[in-house]
Amino acid sequence: MIPPRPVLLPWVVAVLLSAPACIEVPDITPVQGEARIRTPEGTAYTKGVLDIGLEVTGHRPDRVELLRDGEVLAVLESPYTYAWDTTGETEGEHRLRARVVFGETVFSGEERVVVVDRTAPQVVSRAPEPGAQDVWVKSPIQAVFSEPMKVDTMTSASVRLTVGGVDVVRTVSLSGDGKTLTVVPGAGYAPSHPVQLVLTEQLVDLAGNSLTTESADWDWTIPFWIPWGTGDGALLSARDSSMKSHAFDATGNLLAIWNLSDNGSHWLYVKRYENGEWKTYGQTHFASSNQGVFLDSSLILDSAGNPIVAWTQPGSSSSSTVQVKRWTGTQWEPLGARVEVDAAMPQKAHPHLEWAPSGQPAIAWSESDVIETTTVCAAEWVTSNWRPLGNCFDARGTSNYSTNPVLKYTRSKVPTIAWVAAGSPEHAVHVSQFVDNTWTVLDAEDHNIRINDPYVSLALGPTDQPILTWLADTGSGNDCVATENWFDSYWALLGSPQLPPAGTITTTGPALETDSTGTPFIAWTSTVTSTDSRLRTSRWTGLNWESLEDASFKVEGRVFTNQHTLQQTSTGELVLSWRQLLLSEYRMRVRRLNR
Repeated sequence: MIPPRPVLLPWVVAVLLSAPACIEVPDITPVQGEARIRTPEGTAYTKGVLDIGLEVTGHRPDRVELLRDGEVLAVLESPYTYAWDTTGETEGEHRLRARVVFGETVFSGEERVVVVDRTAPQVVSRAPEPGAQDVWVKSPIQAVFSEPMKVDTMTSASVRLTVGGVDVVRTVSLSGDGKTLTVVPGAGYAPSHPVQLVLTEQLVDLAGNSLTTESADWDWTIPFWIPWGTGDGALLSARDSSMKSHAFDATGNLLAIWNLSDNGSHWLYVKRYENGEWKTYGQTHFASSNQGVFLDSSLILDSAGNPIVAWTQPGSSSSSTVQVKRWTGTQWEPLGARVEVDAAMPQKAHPHLEWAPSGQPAIAWSESDVIETTTVCAAEWVTSNWRPLGNCFDARGTSNYSTNPVLKYTRSKVPTIAWVAAGSPEHAVHVSQFVDNTWTVLDAEDHNIRINDPYVSLALGPTDQPILTWLADTGSGNDCVATENWFDSYWALLGSPQLPPAGTITTTGPALETDSTGTPFIAWTSTVTSTDSRLRTSRWTGLNWESLEDASFKVEGRVFTNQHTLQQTSTGELVLSWRQLLLSEYRMRVRRLNR
């Protein structure tokens, strides 16, 4: 039987409730504390002593510890700082953490990464390559380091750029990952002197290690002319050396006209140099003859890079015609039956193609009665016919072989023709312009040239004035390269003639062209011995001729140039090309002005 539960009387309850407490109740409030690494603030790089500072908050701990890679590095007292000497630590990442200890209770802060690095940084790649010889003047200048570098040490004082030993103004920057240095040169960085980039010991990595000495500097060369396009080095067989003219499309592909003969038969080809070999347009010749050789031809390219070709087609009884064809992309299409003005002049010769301001082809050529009269003519292609530009004009000579007209258009769309007037023992170059539907000679002054080198080099200067270059007799048995500029009513020498170097046997092939700004450039060849020739080039500075010769122009062999040595492409590139004979091999050489 369960005994009854006792019941407290009300007065007993009241006494108990009013009685004073006589038992102590323990304080059970939990402890709070935090320790965090105040300095360094983020990932730190060091090669020596690293100062570490902690911030401790909350209840006063029994102990404050600094941990390295999970192990106690030091026990700290207020103000909780520590100078960590890392010289004995292994290189690489280490992880620091601070913690506060309350008896058995521990509170840890966030980790901080410290990289111990005593290894000097190196340059692992360079652009341009050390010792590079054919560097484009706009090629990037960069150094890639083995590790991130300290950005505030990358200055124009710690990174020097010199050209020919003279400092060049430059802008220096470092990539976001701290590993790539880029140098942008300013005024003074121009061909053709040795270039050196100097990286001084002021450049340090994030830990303060200076760049290794072997990475300090390197050099390269920015020549006046650099290899360009696909045609440089193109092999020409002995029978193919009769290349008549050539041109370059917008991507640098080389196109040329070939004149081949065999047992009284003659053929003209147009070939394109692709993937290391010559390919014929249409898989066959576009013209043939059994009446005689093809003496003259001319080539231009349309905006799509398709060729248009003009040539002299031999006929019977000392007659010949000028014919023109264009490549449509699939076949050769004639532009008219023939090009002529006077049917009574049976000998047509020396065609020269050019683009008219209308965007259609234009042509200049000569006509002769073979006996005593030679004229120079010009026409433009309009819809489906060749429309003559006025009447043909007297070529001021009796030879139908040496007229060689060259047609150019001024920026104001004025047709301008230079041609050779025959004479004995010399020829002379003259210039006419088509103004008010009439061809007018620009002064009758003779520019005498050697009879065995009747090249015509015509260009237009920055103010649309005609400029001529030719070989002039020095009176010492050799020739110099003379250039004259038309000044409204007279011809005047443009600087001093380019005299042949000592020991020169012959001077040949003067060529003239202007760049997109109208600045004149000239090129010619000096032959010193039968096996030693050098191609020479100069640029007009406005006051004198500046030599643009490069070491690559000196070859152990004969250099052949012609009136097409200098060309300005449709994209504005100034291209220098020549044929080189070396060890019985003919090869094309092609260079672009380095700018």
